[in-house]
This record gives sequence, structure tokens and C-alpha cells, in this order.
Amino acid sequence: MANDFEVAVDVSAPPDQAWALAGDPVRIIEWFDPVTEIRIEGDRRIATMGNGAVLVERLTGRDDAARTYSYEVVEGIPGLTSHRATIRVEPASGGSRVIWRQVATSDVEGYDIEARLAGVMSAGLANLKAALEA
Repeated sequence: MANDFEVAVDVSAPPDQAWALAGDPVRIIEWFDPVTEIRIEGDRRIATMGNGAVLVERLTGRDDAARTYSYEVVEGIPGLTSHRATIRVEPASGGSRVIWRQVATSDVEGYDIEARLAGVMSAGLANLKAALEA
């Protein structure tokens, strides 16, 4: 069971270019297919998913110099008692590495956020890579 994990992808784009796409909380709709609509209301990001679910996330931290931002899901995923995700971009050989980390707790016995999200997150990062390298 893993409720603290990360997925990453290396891209052949400079860190600032990767950050311009990966680091914009609204532009996630361009590379993360499950999201069909996104809007920002203050420090809240409201994401409508393809299955009709609506996630309300609170944007909790942003550091453009370090190329990182974090958010917490506050509504929309049953069973979560806490959730924090961070997207960061680091320099890497030949370009950049984009890392997406999830940390969650749940009151559901056996809850495993990695089993639930790692595949779709990896697919999203593959889409991000394709967009950056196009």
C-alpha cells in the first residue's frame, strides 16, 4: 500500500519551457486527459472530470524560482482524510524532469492512492512530454 509516491518523466525541453506548461494550474487540462473543464476561484481550482466527478482543490503553495506548486483535494474523492500533491520541474540531462508527487491519508482500510492514480498520472506525464517535444 502506497499513499506517498511520485511519478516522473524526462523531457527534452528546457526547465523554463516545461514549467510554463506543467506549472500552470489551469493548463493541466492540456495534458491530463481525465480533466474536461477547469476553473480557478481564488485559491480554489475546480476540475470537472470526464466521468462527471468534480474535484475541488486548494492551491497551497507556489514557487516559480524553484519551479514547484502544491495543491490539496478538499472535495470530490470519497474516503480521503487528507491529500497533498506537488508538481515540480527540475533540470535534467538533455532537458528537464517533471515530477508529480501524491501524499494522502484515508479512513478507508487498505486505501492505496498509488494503485488508484499512478497509471493515469503517468499517462498524463506522457501527454505532457509529447506536447513539450512536439
